[in-house]
Amino acid sequence: MNPILSAAQRAFDETQFYETLYSSRPTCLNEIPFINHANYHQAQGILDCITDRSEVSGALAAYRRNVRKFPFNIVESESEQQHRHKRLIHALSGLGINSNIAANFLLITDDAGGPFAGELATCLAWEHHQASICFLHGSDEQLLKDINCYNPEYVLNVANCTPETYLKELDQNIITIHHVDHRVPDRKNLLLACDEIGVFAGRKNPNDPFFYDNENLLIETNPHSHLPAITTTNFGISPFIRYSPTQTIIDFDA
Repeated sequence: MNPILSAAQRAFDETQFYETLYSSRPTCLNEIPFINHANYHQAQGILDCITDRSEVSGALAAYRRNVRKFPFNIVESESEQQHRHKRLIHALSGLGINSNIAANFLLITDDAGGPFAGELATCLAWEHHQASICFLHGSDEQLLKDINCYNPEYVLNVANCTPETYLKELDQNIITIHHVDHRVPDRKNLLLACDEIGVFAGRKNPNDPFFYDNENLLIETNPHSHLPAITTTNFGISPFIRYSPTQTIIDFDA
C-alpha cells in the first residue's frame, strides 16, 4: 500500500482530528487533502490530534519561543523523538559530518531560540559529540571572541539575527539552521527546520535540492500551491499527513 495512504488511514482510525477532516476513511490518494496549520484550528485541543495520551514523553520546542503558527504545543512519543534525532543526523551526514567521529559543535542562538538550540545540543550529545551553546550578547566583536574561546569544529547558527559578515571571518565550518517560514537564503551548508518536526532536511550548496531522511518522512509538492507537504509515515502519536509547514516554494529531492 502507498505509505501516505497507509498513514492517512491510521491517522483517521486513531485521531479525532483526522476523522473529522476526512469524514470517511480514505481509500486512495485523491481523498487525502493537503492541509496546513489553519486546519488545526478546527480541533478542540491537542488531544484531538494525537493517538494516545499515555505515550506522550515530551514536547518539541518551537524554533522561536512563543512564535508558532500551529495552535497547540507539539507533543511527541519516544519513537517520534528517535525519528527527529535520525532526521537531524541524516541532514548533518549529507553535509559531510560523520556521526561515528566525535566532533566539537558550538550552537549560536539568543534567548528566543534557546529551547530549540537545547534540543539540538541534546541530539548531538546522543551521538557523543561535544555541543555547547553560546547566547548572543554584546557586540559582534564579543561574539567572535566567544566563538574563538570554544574553538569548535562546527558552528551551528540557530539565530536569525547572527551577523553573517562576522561569521565569514571564522575558520570553522558554518552551518545555518533556517526556519521554513522565511525565504531560503543562498547559503552553503543549510539545514531546514519547522516547528512541527524540527530539523528535517539539508543541502550543501545553494543550487542543490534539499535532501531528507525518507525512512520516516515523505515530502510531496502540492500540485495546486506548489508548496512542499510533509507526511510522517511512521508517526508515533502525532501524525502529519500532507501537511504544508511553509508558504515558501522549496525544491526537494524526489
